Amino acid sequence: MPLGEFPLIADAVLDWAVQRDFKGSDPYDGLNSRLLAPLLKKSRFLRLAVIQAVKVSPIDLRPILMVPSGHNPKGLALFLSGTGFRQSAEPSENNRALITRLEQMILSLASKPDGTPAFSGDRSVRTDITEEEAGKAGTFAWGYNFPWQSRAFLQPAWLPTVVCSSFIMDAFKDSNSRFYPVVAKTLARFVLDSLNIHRDSTGICFSYSPKDHTRVFNASLFAARILAQAADFFAETQESDKYRSLAEEACAYVCKRQRDDGSWIYGEADHWQWVDNLHTGFVLETLHEISAALKTEAYRGSIQAGLEYYRNNLFTEDGTAKYFNDRMYPIDPHSSAQGAITLAKLGHQEQAEAVLNRAIEELWNQGKHGFIFQKNRHYLNRQIHMRWCQGWMFKAISFVSTRRGMPSEDLV
Repeated sequence: MPLGEFPLIADAVLDWAVQRDFKGSDPYDGLNSRLLAPLLKKSRFLRLAVIQAVKVSPIDLRPILMVPSGHNPKGLALFLSGTGFRQSAEPSENNRALITRLEQMILSLASKPDGTPAFSGDRSVRTDITEEEAGKAGTFAWGYNFPWQSRAFLQPAWLPTVVCSSFIMDAFKDSNSRFYPVVAKTLARFVLDSLNIHRDSTGICFSYSPKDHTRVFNASLFAARILAQAADFFAETQESDKYRSLAEEACAYVCKRQRDDGSWIYGEADHWQWVDNLHTGFVLETLHEISAALKTEAYRGSIQAGLEYYRNNLFTEDGTAKYFNDRMYPIDPHSSAQGAITLAKLGHQEQAEAVLNRAIEELWNQGKHGFIFQKNRHYLNRQIHMRWCQGWMFKAISFVSTRRGMPSEDLV
């Protein structure tokens, strides 16, 4: 597909989302079931089973289980980023109005570190949040609009996580939002005051949320990126130096855990010993952006080795994004979108466009104006999710479409 046709698909995705006021389903929202709510409180096994059943079933179980559609803060952030890229390339009143609307929606869903609402008591959308109010709100961040159960812990709905919050910080930066300085500062406080930190001789590793002590490499780097980018708002202060130093320690920790072939496993637990496309892309992109923020070449070797592994082992020759390093299926819009963004940011525009082309060929449903959730070897999961499918592909198409003809970003 010619690059010029990409925006037409992005337009269709955006129209689909706007018609629904950006409210939709998510692969992991099964624990929002109103039907099973009393039982879900009692059984970890049932929670794990329900999440997986709702996620992988080719038949949408949400109507049966009474899982409502909702506003996902990260999904909103993906649409805000994509709209910001478009506004930078071709400013319009419609884009500006949409940016303002999405800013207010995202802020309305913010939480204090304990998960209670920061601005809107019932999390209904406000339209009057100001920079002054945000600046006086104390520390706030963002979590998902559904609870989810991992093997290690139960994450309550709305409790902030560094992954969700980092994408919201990205979105306010990508859209040149007037709220970006406030968001950067509050998220730096959230990282330092609320996340758990593992320390050893190789560096530090930030937890995923205030509730856990996990060591997941991409999550820790998202925390490091928040600190590195927020440091600019504390120029000539001790906080600036502290933020930069902690970001460097977190990067050192992850780089020390890069394997000899250039890859990274997901994290430090016996059940996290896999290499996948999505999280490898996150690691490479965050190391790249932290390098730029800190003006350092310290991670260049790790990025180059990781990028070579990434390009050669996590995509097929025709551009299909493999889910894992050792198998292709499921073909997934999230992996494809992040793959295209990572490749374009790190100077491989042609491969990024090929990845988007393959995602469109395999996953685009023209009749429904949406990207389906997954193509497995023997069946399709045709559900269309607001965040995982539509938001991610909208951001990726919008970003890659604006990159052609631009010089590739320097690693520093």
